[in-house]
Amino acid sequence: MAKRRAQVSVAQGRWTGVALDHQIQPASSNPVVLNGQALAVWRGEDGPVRVWEDRCPHRGMRLSFGFVRGNTLRCIYHGWAYGADGQCAEIPAHPALAPPKTICANSYPAETRYGIVWTTLGDGASGPPDLGPDEGWEGVRSLFVAASAEAALTALARFDFGAGATTRMLAGDIVEVSFGPELRMLVVVQAMDDERAALHAAAKGARATEERAALAKRLERLRADIEQA
Repeated sequence: MAKRRAQVSVAQGRWTGVALDHQIQPASSNPVVLNGQALAVWRGEDGPVRVWEDRCPHRGMRLSFGFVRGNTLRCIYHGWAYGADGQCAEIPAHPALAPPKTICANSYPAETRYGIVWTTLGDGASGPPDLGPDEGWEGVRSLFVAASAEAALTALARFDFGAGATTRMLAGDIVEVSFGPELRMLVVVQAMDDERAALHAAAKGARATEERAALAKRLERLRADIEQA
């Protein structure tokens, strides 16, 4: 296996993978932490994934605790509803009131590529990294580790994925693992805070479906290596 010793770091303004696309089910809201920022990652009944600050503008309740109706996200506290653009669409206690435009959830850019949901806490101008064709990727699994993102990346770059596997660092917090011409895996490291990280893996190739369980087991071994380091 090609091993690479490299200085690694996770920039806060970079686009980062925060979930696998298939994990974010229609009509669901999910909590995520990126660089210490609490986020609500949600999907309407028939729309794309959206990433918002995990805070209702009304009383600060976590929107990830809320519920989705159609393509609106409702706060579980008082039921205030927010449309796909983040604007408050309804205040149940005052049904005749048109909510002021100043009441708006704080949203972040979000895109799905390579079977992974990406976002950035920056301005989002550049978009997610270009890693080649987007078709054919399927999620393997996400892992959460008790280690910094930098420690996770260092361990990931050195990990032995098995005979014939080659590992190389891509853009910043992304590692590509190749298992020959018929199987390729991307592993994206998400910095949660100084002591926690998440790893999101997706695979592509003729053997991706049949090897999914075996890849997940290798990632479990990787987690053990990271936390023992």
